[in-house]
Amino acid sequence: MKTQLFSLALLMSSFSFAQSWNTTGNSGTNPSNNFIGTTDNQPLVFKANNNPSLRILPTGVLRVGLNDTDTNSGTTLRVYNNENTVFEVANSLGRFQIGKSSCNGCYGGGIGDTVLRNLDASHNIIIAQPNNGNDGSTYFGIRDDYNGTWVKFFNNAIARFDGKIKAKEVEVKANVWADYVFKKEYQLRSLEDVEKHINEKGHLPNIPTAQEVLENGINVAEMNSKLLEKIEELTLYSIEQNKQLKFQAEEIKMLKKQSEELQELKHQVQ
Repeated sequence: MKTQLFSLALLMSSFSFAQSWNTTGNSGTNPSNNFIGTTDNQPLVFKANNNPSLRILPTGVLRVGLNDTDTNSGTTLRVYNNENTVFEVANSLGRFQIGKSSCNGCYGGGIGDTVLRNLDASHNIIIAQPNNGNDGSTYFGIRDDYNGTWVKFFNNAIARFDGKIKAKEVEVKANVWADYVFKKEYQLRSLEDVEKHINEKGHLPNIPTAQEVLENGINVAEMNSKLLEKIEELTLYSIEQNKQLKFQAEEIKMLKKQSEELQELKHQVQ
C-alpha cells in the first residue's frame, strides 16, 4: 500500500514538473515535449504591458509590431507599425535602417517611400558581390515588370543599361582630347586625300565604320574626341580656305584695277 502511494506521489510530482517552466532556467529538457508554444492551430503571442508585440503564426512566420492583424502576407518576417516603420541593424559604430515613410520628409522620403539609411560613423551602403572571377557573371539589377528594363552593375566594373538614360548633366572622364590637331607637327590630310578615303572606305578617316559601331558600340569619351578631331580639322580647312579667298579677292581687286587702267589707256590711245 505504501509502495503504491509513493508511486502515485512520484507520478503526480513528475506530471506537475512537466507542466511547469521555470523563469529562472530549466535543465534536463527535451525539445520534443519541453517548449514554449502552442500545439493547436493558434498563434503564439508575446505581450509587454499587455500589448501583443510579437506573434508567431501557425505557419511558422514571424510578425513583429503592435496592432498588425495581417495574416495573408507571404513574408516570413514582417515588422509593422501604424506610423513610420523602421528596421535597424546596429553595432557600436553605427546603425543601418530600412524605413517605411508615412509622411513627407520622414526619413528623408515621402509618403509610402522605402528609405535606406546608414547613420553615425559611416554613411556608405555597399552591395558586395563575392565573385572574384571579375567576369561579369554576377550583377545587381533593377527591373520593371512591365517593360523589363534592366540596370545591371557587374562585378567587372561595367554597368549596362537596357533603355534610355535621361539626366540633367553627364560627366565623362577622357584620357585623350583632340587639341593635338592644332599642333604644328600634325599632318593634316589634303581634301583630295580625304575624298579618296571616303570613296574607297565609305567613312571618314579615323572614324569607325557603321558595322563596327553596330557590333561593338562606341566609347563615348573616345568618340567625342574623334568627332572633335574632325571639327578641328574642318576649322583648319576653313581657315586655309579663308586665306585663299582673301588672296583671291586681292588678286581680283588687282586684276580689276589693271583692267580699268587698260581700259583708260585704250581710251587715251583711241
